[in-house]
Amino acid sequence: MSDLRIGIDLSHAERNAIAVREMLIALRTKYDLGAYEYCKEVCIAPTMLPYSHPVIRLHTALFTETALLANYIHEQMHWYVTWYSHKHTDQWRAVWTALEQRYPDPPIGRGEGADTLASTHLHLIVNWLEIEALSSLIGAEAARAHVANLHYYRWIYASVIRDWQALGELYASHQLVPILQAHDMSPEDLALAARLDEA
Repeated sequence: MSDLRIGIDLSHAERNAIAVREMLIALRTKYDLGAYEYCKEVCIAPTMLPYSHPVIRLHTALFTETALLANYIHEQMHWYVTWYSHKHTDQWRAVWTALEQRYPDPPIGRGEGADTLASTHLHLIVNWLEIEALSSLIGAEAARAHVANLHYYRWIYASVIRDWQALGELYASHQLVPILQAHDMSPEDLALAARLDEA
């Protein structure tokens, strides 16, 4: 085995990561994203799934502006929901109970739901907010067309679109929406948003 030489070539992954970084920079110039940037630290990790905390992590399978923009907004909405859950705990619990009652047996995984029941219910909130925020940037038709073609969270996105008005009324009745913009949050609010888990 001593005659075997194994190298590692990360140049392709690095080029893709740089391309995503440059695309995100361009999107921040094209759109006013400041309203939705609760987290200002982003890590581009080519082999890892996108994630929200402790910093926003993006991967390099985001080949279009819309895909990157939607994913970036999605992860920012996780920060917003985390803030809301700690700032308005009683209302958060009321929203959660209402979602459990409305969707008692949603699909888990398999491209339809999230990995767990709790995560699936959580994404009924996050994905609604994602579409709402994305619609303010690229228009509702384009936002809905984008999420309709995704290969993950299919049931969640379909349910959010189908029940758009009812969910919007639920969220508005508990002051989850309209979305509080990031530049209207205090440092204390942003510290709540940075917590690793919802309340």
